[in-house]
Amino acid sequence: MTVHLTLDNEVLAKTYDEISDSQFHNGSTLVGELEVKSGATVLDIGCGTGRLGRYVVEIIGTSGSLIGIDPLAERIRIANEKNEHSNAVYKIGSAEDLGSIADNSIDVAYLSAVFHWVTDKVTALREIFRVLKPGGRVGITTGAKELNSFSEIQQITDSVLKREPYAAVVKTEDATLKKHGLTATELIQLLTQAGFTVENIQVKKITGSHATAEDLIKHHEASSFGNYLSHVPESLREQAKADIESEINKGRTKDGIQFDRHTIFAIAQKRSEHG
Repeated sequence: MTVHLTLDNEVLAKTYDEISDSQFHNGSTLVGELEVKSGATVLDIGCGTGRLGRYVVEIIGTSGSLIGIDPLAERIRIANEKNEHSNAVYKIGSAEDLGSIADNSIDVAYLSAVFHWVTDKVTALREIFRVLKPGGRVGITTGAKELNSFSEIQQITDSVLKREPYAAVVKTEDATLKKHGLTATELIQLLTQAGFTVENIQVKKITGSHATAEDLIKHHEASSFGNYLSHVPESLREQAKADIESEINKGRTKDGIQFDRHTIFAIAQKRSEHG
């Protein structure tokens, strides 16, 4: 199952900008671990609506510069609408093609909640390695596939889709994240093969909280730009959402809906010319 870039729309993009608190929190933590400094040239790959980029611009100041790229036109539109800094640029682009960026020109690159959506990860890392300065660093947050496949939300989704009328036409293994997500070991291997030195890699448990099951599903749909149930035929998708929400609501407490997810935080460096 491929990653669909045509399922995004104005509503999903706007919703993501408003409710992506968990991604923003993880992203700002990653930026801190990358030790982004004033004056740095930063590349935000998969910048979305620019929420994290706006935070980073405040760190790098007027002497720094930020380039944000994302393949989703609606999200870039919002990023540009909210951009108040002349040293920040947001444009349509993909991780696999950084041809508009010069070799050895970037101090820090990051992919916050993005790398699992990149279909050609080898090419993307090769491009990131090329544009980073010697000694430059890349940071990645991405779901830990080996743990999230057993998460409660994934178990509920799969259990619903194994019932009729879905079972006859849906293969749960075709879910987009199952096809393109990766384990911590796989990420280490990819980074190393691309020439990076892995400085730090951790898997952290992140607890998400939502008032209702409907809010949780909205978050999943907006975060995945429509890919959450893209392996379900369109004619059954709304029914599937309703059935999944019903199951999730069975676990609702006075504090709402809470689910644990596991996220990989990785920092790697392009070795300097002197090793």
